[in-house]
Amino acid sequence: MNRNLIALALTLQFALGTVSGQEGQPPPPPPPPPGGGGGIHVLPRGADKALNLTAEQTQQLKDLEAEVQAKVEKILTPAQLEQLKTFRPQPPGGGERPAAPDAKGATKRPPAEDAPKSVSQSLPAGVTRVPVEFTGGHETVPVDHGRPVKLIAAALGVQDEVFRVAFSNVHPAGPGSGGPSESEARANKAVLMNALGKHGVTNDRLNEVSNFYRYPPGSRNLWKNQPAAASALVKDGAIIGYEVTSGGYGYTTAPTVSVPGMNGAAAKVELAFGKDFVTNGSISGITVANAQ
Repeated sequence: MNRNLIALALTLQFALGTVSGQEGQPPPPPPPPPGGGGGIHVLPRGADKALNLTAEQTQQLKDLEAEVQAKVEKILTPAQLEQLKTFRPQPPGGGERPAAPDAKGATKRPPAEDAPKSVSQSLPAGVTRVPVEFTGGHETVPVDHGRPVKLIAAALGVQDEVFRVAFSNVHPAGPGSGGPSESEARANKAVLMNALGKHGVTNDRLNEVSNFYRYPPGSRNLWKNQPAAASALVKDGAIIGYEVTSGGYGYTTAPTVSVPGMNGAAAKVELAFGKDFVTNGSISGITVANAQ
């Protein structure tokens, strides 16, 4: 028997076992482990009687189970075979994972950290959430001529000034030129790699970062970015805190925070930078500006 047949047998075993555990009923007990008497069962226990199998069908299933069991014992390590003795399939519907018995037969719940965590926590009485609005956050310093050097340097894993010095020897194509020629592009790449290679930047990574943050020069377009989302926590008409639900990415400076219909929304925005494009230039936290 090949591995496909083994996979089919095991798939039938667990799929049919799961079906029998629907309608609020617990799944059937796991089949005896290899070598533990009875072996692997392709069908759930009792299904042979419910299906009115013929003697020939019953024998064919037994032959199949014996062959699958022999293959499993050759594939799994002794430690895995031992672990299989206490394995139980997960209940249907994504419910709580059944507890495995310990050495004394007692059951233990899975660790609390395995439970799903909600993005928003429950609020104290009298506190409400009000969506905030972000403006700006994509400014650059004059020396960078509109390039998001803060993001590029972070994605490359170098300091801002390291990239600025490296780029200072690059000769971009002039306005209306349609971009650098092939020879100009090669020369510029050589200049950058000569300066950045000593900091661990590879040619492939430089290409990847350059392509991600490329945008039409001289236009009002921006590099790739994703706006953040957050809520102000309001109690008795005053903002007592902020809750970030999505940090976004692509911010070079802290955006301005405002709360529609409310004054005194001054906030301090913290940004995070790193090599991951989808978190580089993201909002990591917002605090009330006058909080001590």
